[in-house]
Amino acid sequence: MTKSLTNAELEHLLNFIGYGDLDACAWFLGMEEAGGGEANILTRLKFRRVEDCVEAHALLGMTKHHSGKKVIQPTWRGMCYIMLRLEGVQPSTENIRDYQANHLGRLHNSSLLCELMPIPKPSVASWGYEELIPQFTSRDEYYHAIKPRRIEFLRQVLQEHRPRIVIGYGKNYWPDYKELFLGETFAIEGQFAVSRGQAGVVVLTDHFTARSMNGKLDEIVEIVRDYSLR
Repeated sequence: MTKSLTNAELEHLLNFIGYGDLDACAWFLGMEEAGGGEANILTRLKFRRVEDCVEAHALLGMTKHHSGKKVIQPTWRGMCYIMLRLEGVQPSTENIRDYQANHLGRLHNSSLLCELMPIPKPSVASWGYEELIPQFTSRDEYYHAIKPRRIEFLRQVLQEHRPRIVIGYGKNYWPDYKELFLGETFAIEGQFAVSRGQAGVVVLTDHFTARSMNGKLDEIVEIVRDYSLR
């Protein structure tokens, strides 16, 4: 029989920020992690607010992206490509594989992987935690209660740490991402929405795995580089 999470345990999950370093120069912002399930959620009760990507996924029993043959994760591939280009390194398959395993989302490194919604699910439309998390009886109830809170929470974290680069991926969620940057003006540039403020540059894109992003990662790099040269 599934044991329901206590309110304190649920709060712990809701306050998770992501993988990497809060003082990283580049933040990658998605909607929510895929996957989930009871064992995954219970393991996350051991997480700190910010985790090392390799160490956290080892706890979850997911090592194929960081050891052995190092399978390239499709969403992370786009992030690694952008970071390698920004660091002046050729984004070859092997360099992407190495960056994913040793640099992406690591503590004391240059990137943070953050999700707007903190509880991973098999799909955006699903829930499936009626017994484990009875505080929310449906996906809609969870979103209605937690999305505004997370927006306010992450807005404060962003204001405190002020990353120079934020890349939010997933076009359906641009309105939510924009709420994190009150007072910022976004302009459409090609297929991106871009804000250039005093604190940094924000680029909103399609999901990195979308066909519309084929050949477009270099354009993101150029937008960021153009800002950095100002």
